[in-house]
Amino acid sequence: MIFYILANQITTLFLSMSLLTTLSFDSNVESYIYGGSKEDIYFKVTGNSKTLVIKPKISPVKDRSFSNLLVVTKKGKYYFNLSLDERNPHQFLEIKDAQINKAMKEVLSTKDYKILEGASSSLIINQSHNELRVNSMNIGRKKYLGKGIPIIIESNRILN
Repeated sequence: MIFYILANQITTLFLSMSLLTTLSFDSNVESYIYGGSKEDIYFKVTGNSKTLVIKPKISPVKDRSFSNLLVVTKKGKYYFNLSLDERNPHQFLEIKDAQINKAMKEVLSTKDYKILEGASSSLIINQSHNELRVNSMNIGRKKYLGKGIPIIIESNRILN
């Protein structure tokens, strides 16, 4: 699965206690910083230096979640929120830089929002009269996101 990520946007990764999640980048991983305890999650940069392996060591307790993760590669930096989802975790991810696309097609439409996708970005159009909470951001009218990343609207995982 490919995650196209726009600069400085935060992407949610869904992890599993029983599966590894791998993040493969186009350039070498120079460092990573996890905001929580090293007892929470296992991290390892593999031999090719372009892949980061992640696996939770513990399940977050009620009212506590995993912290965030910053990965710095030779060519960029990527921000992630880490969350547990045993039913639909991410496993093998290619991380690529996104660009805002103008040519897009509609992939989902409801009375409150539309989601359009281009080659490497998505566009969320708010059709309601209120702000829409999308990926921890309040959206008035519209917002571009990377393509392939999870889209979470009003605390519901809509895509990916």
